[in-house]
Amino acid sequence: MLLELCVNGSCYGTAFVIVRNQHILVDEDALKGAHLPLQNTQEQTIGSRRFIDMSVYDRGSKVQLDPDAGRLSLTLPAGAFENHDVALNPSSQRLMPTAVPSAYVNYAFNAGTERSDSSVYLDAGFAYGRGLLRDNPSWNEAEGFSRGLTRYEYDDTDHDQRWTIGDQYAYSTDGLGGTVLMGGFGVVRAFDLDPYLITYPQPTISGLLQAPGTIDVYENGVLVSQRQVPAGPFNLASLGLGAGTNNVRVVVQDPFGGTTVLQQNFFSSTQTLAKGLSDYAYEIGIERTSTLANGYEAGHPVLLARANYGFTNDVTAGYRIEAENSLVNAGSSASLRLPIGLLSLGVAASDAGGNRGHGSSLTYQFNDRYFSFGSGIQVYSSAYRRIGDELLPTSFLTRRVSYVNASWTPLSRLSLQISAGNTVYDDGTQQRNIGLNSTLNLSAGMMAILSFNRALNHPGTNDNQVMLNLVIPFGRTSLGFNITHAGINGNSYGISAQHSVPSDSGSGYNLNAQNGYTGTTGLGQLDYQGQYGLVQLTDQRFGNQNDASMLVSGSLVAIDDHVYAGRALQNGYALVETPGISDVEVTHENQPVGHTDANGNLLINNLLPYQANKVGIDQNSVPLQDQIDATDQVISVPRLGGAVVRFGVHALHAARGVLMLDDKVVQYGTATLTARGNTLKTLIGLDGSFYFSDLPAGTYTLRAQTGSGDMSCHLSMPTDVRPLTDLGKIACSGSAGATP
Repeated sequence: MLLELCVNGSCYGTAFVIVRNQHILVDEDALKGAHLPLQNTQEQTIGSRRFIDMSVYDRGSKVQLDPDAGRLSLTLPAGAFENHDVALNPSSQRLMPTAVPSAYVNYAFNAGTERSDSSVYLDAGFAYGRGLLRDNPSWNEAEGFSRGLTRYEYDDTDHDQRWTIGDQYAYSTDGLGGTVLMGGFGVVRAFDLDPYLITYPQPTISGLLQAPGTIDVYENGVLVSQRQVPAGPFNLASLGLGAGTNNVRVVVQDPFGGTTVLQQNFFSSTQTLAKGLSDYAYEIGIERTSTLANGYEAGHPVLLARANYGFTNDVTAGYRIEAENSLVNAGSSASLRLPIGLLSLGVAASDAGGNRGHGSSLTYQFNDRYFSFGSGIQVYSSAYRRIGDELLPTSFLTRRVSYVNASWTPLSRLSLQISAGNTVYDDGTQQRNIGLNSTLNLSAGMMAILSFNRALNHPGTNDNQVMLNLVIPFGRTSLGFNITHAGINGNSYGISAQHSVPSDSGSGYNLNAQNGYTGTTGLGQLDYQGQYGLVQLTDQRFGNQNDASMLVSGSLVAIDDHVYAGRALQNGYALVETPGISDVEVTHENQPVGHTDANGNLLINNLLPYQANKVGIDQNSVPLQDQIDATDQVISVPRLGGAVVRFGVHALHAARGVLMLDDKVVQYGTATLTARGNTLKTLIGLDGSFYFSDLPAGTYTLRAQTGSGDMSCHLSMPTDVRPLTDLGKIACSGSAGATP
């Protein structure tokens, strides 16, 4: 029997049902479609289908067979269903790119009335597959030429890590280690390869549905997701919550009108790792003093190894080892996620040529929608050293850093902040600061900011400063007014106007005038962003000196034997080709991004690397006489690399003619031929006429089936730009066995 299958009040289409010896057997595929668990069932093969005996669901289950109504109804307890994991955050749609060689150059040229204001900055790379050879040289009048960071990077997308050979920065993440520029070899965790990955812990909320239903997920009172969930137990994971304290409320609705509410408060921090996730860097090479030094004059071998691991969603811990010359520094750190905040601590020790030192750190932070608090302290002994310290003056080495900050939002329009910090350097210099800040959101988007800062320097001069700012928005334009009172510099006031540059093409400006102890200062800046880059004109006055400059920035991309100009690249790109067809609208994720040029080409950028990107063309912008093979494609591009997307668009060339057999027209039938691997079919009319809507140039054998028998005909389609070609009368010959 073929019956409608219904489970717990919801129906899932039809299923083959067999009744044998008072046992009801149901098609296995239909049960899978109804989300029934099949792990502990025994299947029976009948004919070409596999069936499951419904007696396996006897415990607490009910089976109703109604042949007259054409329905099989199953009622099962929720515990009989398998557990369903529901991920609410968008998952990665990883896709490996095709290996297409491409190269790019981001450029920024700045020319000023003062020769010292002139500079050139380049960021150039050659990409092939997942590899990227890259450099960012620069030049300015004061410092001359710098080759920048020269390196080869390889993205291991299977393990979310990046391998680098060449110049790279090695740095610690625990606050107790150093930072150094070196040339060498390194492998680091690269979470940016998966933009959908949430690295910090997320809550899991579990529930139970007696029948298929709907769940609504609210984050801090805002509906963020809605899902249809099958019957049975479910786990909500990957909620995509932001850092801080979040209230999650899940409303579960069954098809009978029943409602259940699940609620949970959860604190998370970006400083912790989700359970089972690791972050690491292992780098070794020769120290380089700075990007301005084109060689490796320091000549010191340097090593940095660090790793952190999420042991649980509450505990993240790791270690760090760094060394150069006679210096060795090692330490460990841990972050503990508490019910009301995050506590982080670290300890480290160093040995620099027999001089041993130690360092420690302790921080605490808490964030929610209305209140946040953070405090921390780092303490270093006088002999404590880190990699890179030898390049700094002794007076720059810190011995104690402490801070505390808090913010409170008592009203939706009012927020208050307080901060204090204290830094003690190796030479005894001490810098302390205290700040108070309040922000009031007025009507029509206006905002007033009042701040107070007190600086206490030892040795040095103490200073107090009070500042009031008023910002008035007008769409993309805003006006600002400010007044400042400082203990040292006295009073000052100013006005500013800003018009932001649109994301596509257009202009913007920034005007700023201030009057203070140095006299009147001013800045005027005009920006224009177009398809091929950005032009910025700047004129500024400081005291009695006027300076003017012009900045031009953009990019050049070489791919598929062509070079294209555009805005500065931030990510991957693709060359869209519609050969021979110009002015075709191109879309990215169904949004228009431009039109093809006279050659049928358009370069589009800002594509997510190693992810599925949907690129298409608007069929309404293609001439009616042209045929489109496909209107969209899903592609992948490498990081700062490109891909070529070709859309098959060609002019339609229709063909018509009349089939003749023994000087008589062939009446009624069908005819087929093969063109470019595709079988084309047409009808034969009373007058022997046939018609193909699109037939490429070439010679073909057409085979016809008519009431007079089968026959074959030879025809030639010329190379013709006309939309319709009349082939005239085509002589055919009867096939073997044809009726005369």
